[in-house]
Amino acid sequence: MHDESFIELSWKHKNSIATTLTFLDEALCEFEQWAQGREIKSVFYGEKNELLPDQREAILIQVASIRERLQELKDGLKLEARPRSVASSIWSQCSALWVNLVEVTSEHLERYGEPPAGLAEYLDPRVAELIALTNEILRVVKKG
Repeated sequence: MHDESFIELSWKHKNSIATTLTFLDEALCEFEQWAQGREIKSVFYGEKNELLPDQREAILIQVASIRERLQELKDGLKLEARPRSVASSIWSQCSALWVNLVEVTSEHLERYGEPPAGLAEYLDPRVAELIALTNEILRVVKKG
């Protein structure tokens, strides 16, 4: 089939296809970073990158091949790339994190049973501080 046969794709079709391919492309970015040796170490979140050199090379080759196909689809279907706003992503994550952090206050932990004595006094002010610090990141992003 020629590219011209796809000119009549509706916006809904293009959007659906582009959204799925964007998720794939985003995953490829992470695969590529791991193949290049990324191994994040933080307080709770960590990655253990046990990929062997031959696996890393093979992954990078496959990532490049998939990106070629993605480019063909983008061109052939006349799809638009929509870069993700980092500020919007931070805003979204901070908003979601607020909800999750509130859920670990002693009041909400009661649904799992009576919290031990002293937990509220220890945990709640620290969670409130985490919420405030996360909100400060949100404030910084909103300033821009």
